[in-house]
Amino acid sequence: MGGKVFGKIEKEVMLKLLDGQDDNLAVLRDQYAQSAVKKREYSGTGFFTSFEIPDDISKLKTSKSIQLGDVVAEIKGVKDGVGFVLFIKNGVIDFLEGYTYGEEKWPKEISEYKLSYFSGLKRDMKKLQEKW
Repeated sequence: MGGKVFGKIEKEVMLKLLDGQDDNLAVLRDQYAQSAVKKREYSGTGFFTSFEIPDDISKLKTSKSIQLGDVVAEIKGVKDGVGFVLFIKNGVIDFLEGYTYGEEKWPKEISEYKLSYFSGLKRDMKKLQEKW
């Protein structure tokens, strides 16, 4: 599944999902920096990467489940593009889902891609902060 390149896009997606001037995003960035990949599963049309977060790390003040899903990508060879959702449970990063739009298969190799937000090059921070 594109090994090294896959790891590169996954890391860039996580950094983009956690980017922004916001205290909650800062907590999540710290969690991600100290995380390890626990498991990665492929579904055919996407993937799920579960993270292991240290028990003693700072958590979000809310325990409600939150999904950050405003990052999308154009990938060479994938007609309709792909999307990503980061799932946060009990104040900590749980897993990242990547998926193709429609029934198209997740590419075996990722040679060229471009990440953006649903809102374009700049993130809609107001909409994001409503999640907290």
